[in-house]
Amino acid sequence: MSTRTRAALAVGSLVLIAGCSGGGGDAKSEAPPAGAESSPTASQPGYTEFADFPGKDFVTTEPGTRLGVRVKPVDTSWTPELAGTSADAGKHYVAVYVAVTGELPDRGVDNVKLKYLRLKFKSTEKPCDFGESGYCYTEAYPSSALADPEDVQEDAGGEWRDYSWGETFVGSNVDRGATKVGVVGFSLPDTEKATSFELCGPTREAMVDTDEFACAPIKAPRRT
Repeated sequence: MSTRTRAALAVGSLVLIAGCSGGGGDAKSEAPPAGAESSPTASQPGYTEFADFPGKDFVTTEPGTRLGVRVKPVDTSWTPELAGTSADAGKHYVAVYVAVTGELPDRGVDNVKLKYLRLKFKSTEKPCDFGESGYCYTEAYPSSALADPEDVQEDAGGEWRDYSWGETFVGSNVDRGATKVGVVGFSLPDTEKATSFELCGPTREAMVDTDEFACAPIKAPRRT
């Protein structure tokens, strides 16, 4: 396992990533049903290799970088607070927990921010104002601190939602063959009843047009 780090991601995304050594991934893993609700508890931080996390992944490449990262959504949560920050009145965060590894298994990726990730869904609140897909996109919340997976397991019993994610604003290096875990938060109105969600990100071929972003389905956030 890697040495405990406290790095962070850039402003523009709420990305909390935990690092450990592990292999590459399996892009053909079975995807979770897009409309299925998350389980009440999640112990998925117990996985240490990208391929072991269930779900479908996609490769996203941030503007100005040469290499991309594979991102696999593995859990979701509907929460009033994330990384010590409360959502605005009338809103909650949709927290999307992800596993991350380098695009290529034989090399690392520096300064990963995931600040351009977007939440894609069919809104029940208002018509989409852009794009031809009939979907809306939300912005990611400002970034938060990184933590090693073993710390998450030790401090929160291996459950995503009980860990005390902290806030910070710097990118993170993903070492060669390493797997990291984290969370990206999106602010949605309490009245939003969408049930079909996808997590999306830019690619080398589509850096601006969100309709062309690479995507993977995610579970509908569980509401309590």
